Amino acid sequence: MSTIKQNSSNLSLKAIANEASINFDVGQSLVSQSFDFLIKQINESNNKKSIVTNFFFKTQKNKIKGIYLHGGVGRGKSMIMDLFFNNINIKDKRRLHFHDFMKEVHQRIKDKSKKFKKHDTVIMVGKDLASSARLLCFDEMEVRDIADAMILSRLFNIMFDEGTILVTTSNQPPDGLYKNGLHRDRILPFIENLKLKTAIIAMPPGDDWRQRSLSGNKMWLSPITKENIIKVNELFDDLSTGFTTGSENVLVAGRKIFIPRVAAGIARISFDDLCKKPLAAADYIEIALRYKGIIIESIPVLTNELRNEARRFIWLIDALYDKNCFLVATSEVDFKDLYQGKDWEFEFDRTISRIIEMSQI
Repeated sequence: MSTIKQNSSNLSLKAIANEASINFDVGQSLVSQSFDFLIKQINESNNKKSIVTNFFFKTQKNKIKGIYLHGGVGRGKSMIMDLFFNNINIKDKRRLHFHDFMKEVHQRIKDKSKKFKKHDTVIMVGKDLASSARLLCFDEMEVRDIADAMILSRLFNIMFDEGTILVTTSNQPPDGLYKNGLHRDRILPFIENLKLKTAIIAMPPGDDWRQRSLSGNKMWLSPITKENIIKVNELFDDLSTGFTTGSENVLVAGRKIFIPRVAAGIARISFDDLCKKPLAAADYIEIALRYKGIIIESIPVLTNELRNEARRFIWLIDALYDKNCFLVATSEVDFKDLYQGKDWEFEFDRTISRIIEMSQI
């Protein structure tokens, strides 16, 4: 999230970003103007609310288009959306990862189905969600499975009808959602609705700000010295400029994985918190889906005594590699000397190869 407090002086997002030492490039400046216009529309509708009937106000809300912002990775889409979210004067608003939203939706539908066996629980959940948040901001809209595809059209039909304003980022345009997916026809009405209810904006090509921050920096820092700890702190500060650092819980099958430091889609966590706890491969996949990069601190030499921890580390690297996450780490030794056990020698050769690829920014 952006560190800037709520804007009360009608500054543009670009001006607010400048105050936080964030310099928009030409493409980001152009995109930010669309968010400025949306802020203006919402502010005007808020002013009208006090002088018109609720019916007329709902009609006005339905006329406000949200934003679907798509483009390449590292172009600052989430940063701009966060600046917008923190500086829009609206009480009922939510900002969350799209994947987390869909998990919440499925759980709500399941809970409703137990109580209302003969009702359309998707519509019921849609109305509940719309009543709790007039503005809904998603990070990284991506439809991955048929369970989501089956309900999105009906869910958002009711949410849009109830006046929900949707702002979302994605790496692909709406027509690319769930491409070649099973029963893709089920999601096509949702895609068409997105085109009606949001302004489809493409982020112009430009520099990947993460690559720019990481370029020229050593990604695996060993041994664990005061100097290397300072380097990691500086790198994290650079990557998270303009964002507030906080903690998060990643939910997997009802369990919580605590991530102590998160900013700008980057997680910072110790080896012990990731690999000494009884986590499974599915947990690491969930972490890799959530974050764009991860900083792992204090990785020890992996000996036979750390057999289980070494296995979890292999799963973690596999997940991060498969999801194109970047990796920064501090360790007692170079990664080529990290594994000194016997059980996972063959598997760890692949892990080393993947660490090398992930470190080539």
